[in-house]
Amino acid sequence: MPQDSRALTRAARRRAKHTGRSYQQAREDAQIIHKIMESDELSWEEAQEIYDDPRNQLLCGKCGWTVGMVCPECPGCGCYNGRCSGWRHHEYAMDDGEPEEICGECGATDDYQCNCYE
Repeated sequence: MPQDSRALTRAARRRAKHTGRSYQQAREDAQIIHKIMESDELSWEEAQEIYDDPRNQLLCGKCGWTVGMVCPECPGCGCYNGRCSGWRHHEYAMDDGEPEEICGECGATDDYQCNCYE
């Protein structure tokens, strides 16, 4: 769906009617949904479902965490990494590659795994 087309206009009008948002807001939503659809090779309905899921709403613009990433052990988002030992920070903060070693002695990659100083 090109940025300026009848398809975008129709999608924005349908979304505005369905969600009660203004046409301009619905148009911005439709463009984001289209990007999700293209990047993940999904249907419009699947992409719209992902976009509308409350867990996928942005929680923090600084670190990019969504509501679904909230750590149950701390007050917030990925910005609290250094002050929280919660498992969610390790789950979402690690790279796709090899986990970084935290302890040079035992090679633990997680604070919970290291027993060197007990």
